[in-house]
Amino acid sequence: RLAADLEDLAPGGEAREQVAERRAMWREEKSRRAERDRGEGLASAFIFEMLSEVCPEDAIIAVDVGNNTYSFGRYFECARQSILMSGYLGSIGFALPAALGAWCATEDFEELRGRKVIAISGDGGLAQYMAEFTTAVKYGMNITHILLNNSELGKITKEQLAENRDVWQTALQNPDFADYANSCGGLGLRVETRDALGEALRKALAFEGASLVDIHSDNSLL
Repeated sequence: RLAADLEDLAPGGEAREQVAERRAMWREEKSRRAERDRGEGLASAFIFEMLSEVCPEDAIIAVDVGNNTYSFGRYFECARQSILMSGYLGSIGFALPAALGAWCATEDFEELRGRKVIAISGDGGLAQYMAEFTTAVKYGMNITHILLNNSELGKITKEQLAENRDVWQTALQNPDFADYANSCGGLGLRVETRDALGEALRKALAFEGASLVDIHSDNSLL
């Protein structure tokens, strides 16, 4: 009986062709989203389009929580990178500490040695543990932090608006994160325009040590 019912659920046509068609449709949609620009920061689709192009194929990537991680899942095209995530159990700030641990693993295990470690977060997430950037500098950790900076707790803003409520207490008073990274002894780069993103990412990823790319991002272009 079950086998007969399953026969009715068999997909029509060639499944691979259907997947390829849907993949092409989504890539076209991502390209459209990457072109959006309101003059208030870079679109997430564009940020992760560029990161997909320059990211080492064997990188270890630690992602945080919030809109930045949702956008990473939507737009970043993995090759054979390893992705570390917390499971979203109230774990804002996960990315940088996870990257520190991942770097230590690359030193301890031969099969991981030499792999680039990348952390990705929003500004609210980085602010939870930003002092640990000094740890990365102190021990010469080859980590690049990609920061989507919109000066707010963007996921909370989005949830409040979805409930037809006023936005309440989600704005952040941030330091200049690029200057902070430089003052810690690492490399800090600030990106405010589309043209500057690719070069900044390449420079940070090539840096031997702790680096940070502070990207002015638009929280409405997710």
